[in-house]
Amino acid sequence: MNRIHNDPAGPSPSTSSEPLIEVFSSAWMCEYARLWNAEQAMVRELTRQRFNATVGYGFPDHPDPQGLLVVVRGSAEWAGPYDGRELDWDLRAAAEDWTRWLRQGFELSRLLLAVSTHRLQIRKGDHRRILRKPPLVGALLRAFALMPEVRL
Repeated sequence: MNRIHNDPAGPSPSTSSEPLIEVFSSAWMCEYARLWNAEQAMVRELTRQRFNATVGYGFPDHPDPQGLLVVVRGSAEWAGPYDGRELDWDLRAAAEDWTRWLRQGFELSRLLLAVSTHRLQIRKGDHRRILRKPPLVGALLRAFALMPEVRL
């Protein structure tokens, strides 16, 4: 995790009945990247698959994502607030949905349902390509499963 960015003034999500106070903030993204890199089996598989991606996370009512994770050959190399760079993946959902998923956790059926009902919007990225590679599916499911483990 050579260049994990930590900017305490990162953007915060939109308000809702249960606001996500820290999700996708700089501190949240840095902790997510730390957990990502600590998950050695996942990182090994993503490295084996030569997985590289610049991933934005956020909310549909914002023009840009709030958080950014840069993955290079499986490892999280940079995390922090979105800085305008070109994305490979842009993942958006309402604050209420992120709250529910972060409480309940992610599993394949829940994730597929979220995508098919457009509750999880994939504004950029080819999830069908990943679904055709079972090793990537397992590794990326683990990446989503790490999100509820972020504690600040």
